[in-house]
Amino acid sequence: MPESEKTRKTQGMLDLQVNGFGGIDYNNSNLDPEDFEKSLQKMLATGVTSCLPTLISASETHLKSCFQALEKGRQNSELAQTMVIGYHLEGPFLSPEEGSRGCHPAEVMRGADLDYFEQLQEAAGGMIRLVTVAPEIEGALSFIEQLSSKGIIVALGHTSAGIDLIRQAADCGAVLSTHLGNGTASMLSKHDNPILAQLSEDRLSASFITDGYHLSREQLQLYLRAKGPDRTILVTDATSAAAASPGVYGLGPMTLERQQEPVALSPDTGRPAGSDQWINWKKMGGMWKVMEVQTGKFKMQNYS
Repeated sequence: MPESEKTRKTQGMLDLQVNGFGGIDYNNSNLDPEDFEKSLQKMLATGVTSCLPTLISASETHLKSCFQALEKGRQNSELAQTMVIGYHLEGPFLSPEEGSRGCHPAEVMRGADLDYFEQLQEAAGGMIRLVTVAPEIEGALSFIEQLSSKGIIVALGHTSAGIDLIRQAADCGAVLSTHLGNGTASMLSKHDNPILAQLSEDRLSASFITDGYHLSREQLQLYLRAKGPDRTILVTDATSAAAASPGVYGLGPMTLERQQEPVALSPDTGRPAGSDQWINWKKMGGMWKVMEVQTGKFKMQNYS
């Protein structure tokens, strides 16, 4: 492949999943508009020009307050109005099962409910553009169909659904998998499991957290080959610890610890809970410098 074809010039990068940045937590109902703008300035410096601030599973009251705080910040900032193209609601329409729910609190999970969603959408000023849903929860399939008919992107995630249910969700309008390979039980059937089901469903694109902690090099290589370049989206799943010094940070009511290693850990489980990375080819995971498309295959290059 000629050298000129290995690089692509863009006007900036898009991050579909960012829970916070630069020491600022977007899942904070008391988010200060000035702090929100400062975090976006730091994000912009990494090359991200558009993003979807992401809220994770929480109580209805908390989610409404967080969306209202985000909207206040967006409406009072020219930079935010340029960069924030919508919001990503990741929960509470997810599986409450251990493993599948990841770091999301099981006690706030609920069945899919359009009226409930519309109340959140009102608090968000109509800016919720992406919703992650587990298709096995009560009312999920009709919910997916209803959201899709409104032009809202529906992603599947934090699910234990198998092949048949994933196919039904795609029939109803789901088009994306949220951070595929994560938010999944550690013990899975080798023949029918949510990862295989989503990798093999060609109507689903997939996002992946490529920080070197959420997925191993080998996992990522396999997943990229299955989805191909046209259906692959890289996300950070950044938290307030991203682009910040080692220390203690928040993700809603949760506490995160960032040590010297570039990963945000839950002190309760010792496992990654979101990322402290940002979209930067040299930094993401310390494993890959570039991702090349070569004769239809992805080639991962180690930069160290």
